[in-house]
Amino acid sequence: MKIINVNLLGNNNMVLRGYVHEDEWTRPAIIVCPGGGYMFLTPHESDQTAMSYYGCGYNAFVCEYPIREEAIYPEPQIAALSAIYYVRNHAKEWNVISNNIAIAGFSAGAHVAVCAGTLYNDENIINSMNTRLNSLSESDHDNTKGFNESVITAEIIKPDAMVLIYPCIGVDIPGYTDCDGNTGVLRCDKLVDCDTPPAFIVSSFGDKLVSCNQSLNMARALSDKDVPFELHIFEPGDHGALNSDAMSDNEFSARRIGKESWFGLSIEWLRDRFDPDKGFGKNITKDGRIKDDYFKLELMGG
Repeated sequence: MKIINVNLLGNNNMVLRGYVHEDEWTRPAIIVCPGGGYMFLTPHESDQTAMSYYGCGYNAFVCEYPIREEAIYPEPQIAALSAIYYVRNHAKEWNVISNNIAIAGFSAGAHVAVCAGTLYNDENIINSMNTRLNSLSESDHDNTKGFNESVITAEIIKPDAMVLIYPCIGVDIPGYTDCDGNTGVLRCDKLVDCDTPPAFIVSSFGDKLVSCNQSLNMARALSDKDVPFELHIFEPGDHGALNSDAMSDNEFSARRIGKESWFGLSIEWLRDRFDPDKGFGKNITKDGRIKDDYFKLELMGG
């Protein structure tokens, strides 16, 4: 295993840590953004999760993004997009399949991840990233090898898929102003378009911190734009319980609702997305998909 540890764009508050297989096989990659309400980075949602994906054959990474007083838009978003840029720039060196790069996140980290999938083509963000790229000193370039290999574009920082676990889809993040000049909540479901990458979404009805309605809103936005997604909403389980490795039976359910309930499903979904010989791949057809809000009884022949 090769371990990667770099500061993104020379910023100490933006760290990419990676676990790369040292063999001849080209592999998909996944970048994990831990949660923590933009106040801290939850340990069991970072390296532990990355290592789970590593064990399933992925080259896996953790993106540490700015938190607390540093979590001012678009700093966390630039961290995630820089992580994608860095991994894609090193695809040949690390045997990463360059169009098989997913970004995953938990809670607030899922907000960072979904921002990457909906703001990758934001001109202001791209310009800011290129300005920082061009201002790096030679020593910074040495510390972040790969950032001087090309100009940052929307194509190179766009994730190929998103894995969103009990996600915050809308966050009142300081510094954000929408396209109409309004300050307030950054709602990524409002930014979805037909080019937004596919998403795997998991939440729980029992979440007392982040409503499952946020996941439902995101799923509806993706459906309205004909973007493929998979949505799982479990009934029991408070916020964070879905990533527990040791969930005991509780008063709400005899089922064990923890990491084992969704992790394998995410692996299968990513395989469908990334392997055109075995799954949907890049060429999933959208023709003929029913999008009506109601069912026409006449279709039953009545």
